[in-house]
Amino acid sequence: MLPKALARRRALLDRGVTQAFRAFSGAADGIDGVFIDVYGPGATLIVYEGVAPRVFDAAREAPGALELLAPLGVRAVYHKPFARDRSKMGGVLPTCVTQAAPIAGETLPEAVIIRELGWNLEIRLYDGLSTGLFLDQRENRGFIADWVAHRSRGGAPTVLNTFAYTCAFSVAAAKSGATTTSVDVSGRYLDWGKRNFEHNSLDPAAHRFAKMDTFDFLGYAKRKGFTYDLIILDPPSFASGSAKKGIRPWSSIADYARLVKEAAGVLAPKGVIFASTNTQELCRPGRLEREITKGLGRPPRWVTLPRPPVDFANERDRFAARAFSA
Repeated sequence: MLPKALARRRALLDRGVTQAFRAFSGAADGIDGVFIDVYGPGATLIVYEGVAPRVFDAAREAPGALELLAPLGVRAVYHKPFARDRSKMGGVLPTCVTQAAPIAGETLPEAVIIRELGWNLEIRLYDGLSTGLFLDQRENRGFIADWVAHRSRGGAPTVLNTFAYTCAFSVAAAKSGATTTSVDVSGRYLDWGKRNFEHNSLDPAAHRFAKMDTFDFLGYAKRKGFTYDLIILDPPSFASGSAKKGIRPWSSIADYARLVKEAAGVLAPKGVIFASTNTQELCRPGRLEREITKGLGRPPRWVTLPRPPVDFANERDRFAARAFSA
């Protein structure tokens, strides 16, 4: 099945624009609950407990996957099993997601740098369940870069990236000439983001990295009179928060409309908000649009985004994104 999946991605591979892509997409490619993502020299074999067939054996299948991916430069496959209910894990991750030795192939460095479109990004293949990059947003990062490049003709636009994670959106914007502000509650991920800037010969000191709750930052920005030409909203589905650290809980279903409202309050005239989600309920047709309209209190002017990337073309119910002018 993997050879057929790779054949369906041939147009992407032939373009040579990225070293990171989804090589196998679960049910869309023939095995529900099983995904393979490629990041330059490494790949991750993602298996969802209770969804993937019980007979699927990652240890048995990984060497064959490595053999098929080797012509693309892949030298290792790492296993990432996802529990049916991660809340019952008690914060303890499976050993395989943090050990340097892969399930197949050679041990890779702790950090590898991959090329995506016009920028370099740091990936960590055994840093837990995540790698530092959401592949489904590749074409949207390209949209951000193109939007900034066009807007830069009138001076450097200001871009606010909330829930910034490792700041990949910020890098795409900064490479095209924007002055960026990246906001996240995790200092560790913001440090990762600063390294991503350095991997692209961008000076982190010329940009802002704010270790804050997004709503707190939006309130602060409004009080200070800050405005942004482009605001990126790509929050997680949920976050438990921490009273001790002053981090409020977050739920996309409950809070997305309020997020849009607060973001619109610091949007510059003729500015654009990019809003995205991977929350299943908000990915239903028209649902994200309704939350956006609810948050604004009126219908926005929609901006056309790129089509989903070819390696995610059959996973449209897994994520949704809209861009709009308030």
